[in-house]
Amino acid sequence: MRGVGGGGGRSRFEGARLRAVSDGVVTIRPPGQGDAAVLVAGRDDEFHRWMGPGREDPSPTACVVVDGVIVGWVDVDREQEWLQPGEVNVGYNVFAPHRGRGYASRAVQLLGHHLALRTEVRVMTLLIDGGNKQSLALAERLGFAPAGGRRGHPADQRYFMRRVPPISYTDGVVTIRSMTVDDIDADLEAKDDQQISWLWLPGHRERWEEMTSDQQRAHALRGLHEAQESFGTGPKWRFAADHPDARYVAYVDCDLDNDHLPAGEANISYSAHPDHRGHGHVSRAVRLVMGFLADHTAAREAHIIVDPRNVASVRVTRSVGARESGEILGELGQRMIRHVLPISRNDQQRSSTQ
Repeated sequence: MRGVGGGGGRSRFEGARLRAVSDGVVTIRPPGQGDAAVLVAGRDDEFHRWMGPGREDPSPTACVVVDGVIVGWVDVDREQEWLQPGEVNVGYNVFAPHRGRGYASRAVQLLGHHLALRTEVRVMTLLIDGGNKQSLALAERLGFAPAGGRRGHPADQRYFMRRVPPISYTDGVVTIRSMTVDDIDADLEAKDDQQISWLWLPGHRERWEEMTSDQQRAHALRGLHEAQESFGTGPKWRFAADHPDARYVAYVDCDLDNDHLPAGEANISYSAHPDHRGHGHVSRAVRLVMGFLADHTAAREAHIIVDPRNVASVRVTRSVGARESGEILGELGQRMIRHVLPISRNDQQRSSTQ
């Protein structure tokens, strides 16, 4: 809960204004009118132990909201003298009745997503009192590495650092990136019978086939625009997978607000472009999305729900090492198999492009 000069007071971070962003459980959003009083009322002995008295008019980077209720705050500060250019210190607090539910972890991850997408910040730091076991556990859980002391930071505090996560991920063969409206032609080409049969919801095929080609293009453009905009706000992130020889060889998404999953866990869906099937691009894209989930969210598991008749999709689950974990009924009452992958935040093999 330590944040020197952070949300316990008034945020001094001059970055791009935060847009509300959610992971399906937690939303972080800019403070609004009347929120300062809520933040002050949420202080308790635990807050004062680690944060001091706090300001009378707190204005952190973001309020942490669950089910429409403010449960805490998260903040960034770049004015501490030990910080280097491109670094910020992160502070946070969750009110006593809401602690122990992972909300702080989720808020810090979403804050990192904001920093990655809308600022030039490259390093997040934490300054934690050695006796604050909950915050020390958070630092370890989110992959913050212990860092040596720096001139100016208190000697009784432990210092941690982690890079701001990338937005685009690559393994050297496939690169995943946010979809844009420029993907329209490849996106239309990808909407073939196989994609429609396995990914589309009941009734969507019929409505699609009733459209003229111009209407289909306009509809697809609206979807791509939505995908582009929602990349900053969650809780669903959609990617195109590129190959050095071709753009958009596959599609993959991760959805953290899915009715078939535990709250805040990730559902992964995917499809290959018809011209690029059978080359392993989808499996590579799924592995890269796992890196995105590890860096940008606090989800612990990724779920892939597959119709066992979809042989190609089943091959992907086996290729990425997902384990079978029961059955559910699909939208049409069909048998679907759930596959689960644990999300690791200590994978040093991930690569990225900025």
